[in-house]
Amino acid sequence: MFDPSSYHIIIALFPRLLGAVYFFAFGAFIFQVKGLLGREGILPIEQYLRYYSHLGKKRFYYIPTLFWLDASDKTLYLVVAAGTILSLLLFLGFTPLLIFPLLYILHLSVVSAGQDFLSFGWEMFTLEITCNTFFLSMTSPPNLFVWVSINLLLLRFHFQGGASKLLSEDKTWRNLTALKYHYQTQPLPNAQAWYIYKLPLWFHKLSTAIMFLIELIVPLGMFGNEEMRFWVFICFAGLQGMIWFTGNFSYLNYLTLVLSTLLLSDTYLQAIFGSWVKESSPSPPLLDGFVSVVGIVLIALQLISLWNYFLPQARCKKILAWFQPFHIVNRYGIFAVMTTRRDEIIIEGSDDGIHWQEYLFRYKPSEITRRPRRISPYQPRIDWQAWFLPFSDFESESWFHNFLLRLLQGSSAVLKLLRHNPFPDKPPKYVRALLYAYEYSDADTKKKTGAWWKRELLGAYSPTLSLKHAEK
Repeated sequence: MFDPSSYHIIIALFPRLLGAVYFFAFGAFIFQVKGLLGREGILPIEQYLRYYSHLGKKRFYYIPTLFWLDASDKTLYLVVAAGTILSLLLFLGFTPLLIFPLLYILHLSVVSAGQDFLSFGWEMFTLEITCNTFFLSMTSPPNLFVWVSINLLLLRFHFQGGASKLLSEDKTWRNLTALKYHYQTQPLPNAQAWYIYKLPLWFHKLSTAIMFLIELIVPLGMFGNEEMRFWVFICFAGLQGMIWFTGNFSYLNYLTLVLSTLLLSDTYLQAIFGSWVKESSPSPPLLDGFVSVVGIVLIALQLISLWNYFLPQARCKKILAWFQPFHIVNRYGIFAVMTTRRDEIIIEGSDDGIHWQEYLFRYKPSEITRRPRRISPYQPRIDWQAWFLPFSDFESESWFHNFLLRLLQGSSAVLKLLRHNPFPDKPPKYVRALLYAYEYSDADTKKKTGAWWKRELLGAYSPTLSLKHAEK
């Protein structure tokens, strides 16, 4: 039933699948790392690490990253490129026991020093999965305790996701109307979301109820027999498929689906993949004993995290804090409070303070006639980060200050992150950020004008800035 020996095929294939996800994670970042974190980027890693250098040797614990050795643009590229190559090798079947520690160190290095642009839950989720998978790959047959741990992680990810929505006391989740807003207000909608948004309210309420069922009730079936675990996989896959179909959530849906494949026993995979997997000789008892201890620790950490999630205690928080810099155990729950309106920040530049031209992001809503794109598993991180801006005031968003400064300086690395620079010859004298309310257009308007959106100017988000003011 729950014996890892019944899941020999998927456990053997799982590192390859995780390698494919890592390829998306690292590969997409190659094109963004310089503009986001390079010396002429928005949040230079070099400056960030210099700020924490006063911590002395403790800095290596609180910010575990290879960039303490060198934070040059060349090293940034080298780390991300190495991660991309290693992920491809892992997918092709090269030794997981060698590649997993390297991928973990490289990914942890980028996440730890990535600041605002690498603070998303899927980064931490990837690291926790990697840790469990490394130890799962160490022994033959797979260690029971680590097997329990990685299954517990899958359960906890879904259960905490559903529970967080209810515990937030957000009325839209409690009255089942949240998804009615979600399709319009999510960070980067795609074209399918426009159409799904137009469906009647009963559909959105039913969808929300099914989502709660899959996140809160269905995971309990993981402790059933092989057939029950198969249907849990079908439910998880269906949920991730629907989220993927109507949105752009980086590689999160792919990662969750890959982790969910661990629910598939050999019974369902033997006919297709049985010949791919060869039996290995049993691991030495000493190694299995060591991995058992590690597995017990991983299980304990997850149980402590789960307990602390519902019944917070100082002792639990202290234990979890010891491991926090390494993301071995994490807290999960996305969109606990649903955003019910969509506000967008639009950036403009001018040479005279009278005539203004708009900078265009690659994928976030801008022109009302531009069709929303499908881009996942690629994540344009500056577009994502800009989605959070309307939830706070201009003064509290230091990364955005730096971004506007780079526009005034004409930083080529930063400008490459955008789709359109209205000042290709020289940077403008002034920039400003305006706040707009965006809504989906109705079907008649879209048919007649081609407009997917309608927007209304709400006012200024930032003051008008010149290079002199932005550098202060």
